[in-house]
Amino acid sequence: MTEPWESISSGGLGELEPVNEPIHLLLDRAWEGKEGSCALIQLESGACVSWFSLRETSKRIAGLLRSLGVTKGSQVLFAAFNSVEAVEGLLGIWRSGATAVLVDPLTISEDLLMQLEGRPIRVGVVSAAFYEREAETLAKAGVEATLIVDRGVSRQQGPRALTMDDAMASDKVSGDDVSTNQRSVIMYYAGIAGRTMQVYHTHKALSTAVKALAESMRLDYRPVSLVVAPLTHVLGLQVSTLTPLYMGGAAVMMQRWDERAAANAVDLYGINFVSGAPIMHESLANEVLRRGLRISSVRLGLSGGAPLRPEVQDLFLRAFGAPLVQFYGMTESWVLTYQPVIVSDVKGTVGAPIKGVDVKVVDPENPSVERGPGEVGELLAKAPWIMEGYEDPEDTARAFYNGWLRTGDLMMMDSRGLLYFRGVRKRMIKYKAYPIFPRDLELLLLKHPAVRQAYVYGEQDPSVGERPVAKVVLKPEFRNSVSEEELLKFINSKVAFYKKLHRVYIVDSL
Repeated sequence: MTEPWESISSGGLGELEPVNEPIHLLLDRAWEGKEGSCALIQLESGACVSWFSLRETSKRIAGLLRSLGVTKGSQVLFAAFNSVEAVEGLLGIWRSGATAVLVDPLTISEDLLMQLEGRPIRVGVVSAAFYEREAETLAKAGVEATLIVDRGVSRQQGPRALTMDDAMASDKVSGDDVSTNQRSVIMYYAGIAGRTMQVYHTHKALSTAVKALAESMRLDYRPVSLVVAPLTHVLGLQVSTLTPLYMGGAAVMMQRWDERAAANAVDLYGINFVSGAPIMHESLANEVLRRGLRISSVRLGLSGGAPLRPEVQDLFLRAFGAPLVQFYGMTESWVLTYQPVIVSDVKGTVGAPIKGVDVKVVDPENPSVERGPGEVGELLAKAPWIMEGYEDPEDTARAFYNGWLRTGDLMMMDSRGLLYFRGVRKRMIKYKAYPIFPRDLELLLLKHPAVRQAYVYGEQDPSVGERPVAKVVLKPEFRNSVSEEELLKFINSKVAFYKKLHRVYIVDSL
């Protein structure tokens, strides 16, 4: 008997031709004939931007970047909160021929400096709040000029700050001369390597990944997507924004999560495609049920970034009458698997390979040995959009086995080809779906003059996943003069909220 999944499975190499268009031109072509339709909506204001306006504004931004010395292949910082203007800025970077270096705008202080210092990043496209908070760090890292996408800044205290008015006075650059083999984005969450460093993706990879996800979801309606996850993450960029736009849909940009505002927006804007982390889906569904709202627009919920509990799937179904399914991906690979609605009743699965993806489950210690159905092993994957590599060639080599990406994640595959997450081999903590690399925090702790050794790990907490904590060994001369509270304040003053340690334990040895 043919299982339901077999009739819709589209995984397998060779079934998807790589897209030979940079992402901005792919989107231009997708919107031909409907450029006047609303493409982006700002949740907080209700402002609607057509694709025509989005395209023309991004061309002006590209012209401004060129006037600042940006050339093909330049690295341009992108650190902006979710907004219509942020998407315009990102498209502008791509049209200029530059590579967008995606940095979470919540990144602060020495954590930010670690990502920028020593790299050829001289220009940035950022939010005003980010600039005002980190202008000194940007200048220290060598950034010379920034385009502030959302509003003016109160005072220029670091790199030269330009406004959208400056961009609109610039010449247009269409980006027709950008090669698909050029790098489109550089990301920093190198989960397989287990530390913060640059991860490279080409335009061909990004465009192909977007098309593959769109074709695999097979939506028979125009998606109106709620964008909550940051544009600097796979979930926010590929899943919530670029894929719905490629499908001719609209993206509703939300700057800060608030379940009450989100519930109102879903009803007001007719949002039918809700993607985010499990904790977001849970709080949104609870809000809808608590207020007794009747919302009929939602047709699909898509969850990623952390394991999804079955009770949250049931909660979402009660609130919206629509299925909540999972996908699986990572910085190095974009999206690899998706759970189609035809098997939405299956709990705990991250689905099966999307179009163009091939996977296998192997012995983690000997990847030449494949594991059979029902057996747990490391997931290996191939796809036309797998990363070009890391900045460190040795880490790149370790991330692959005979051309297969070693995800570092433990999976089990059932007899139908559905995959189930079973844990990780790599050193990574997930807090509210945010990835945290222990080694990064250990290196920052070691900058304290009293710290001789540091070990960061996650303590389980069902409400958030894991909470990062640290064990620290002090240098002998500091053992009676430095407290756990002092070390906690030291590290937490240098990192984004989700990377903050919840406890520091001073121990005699690790």
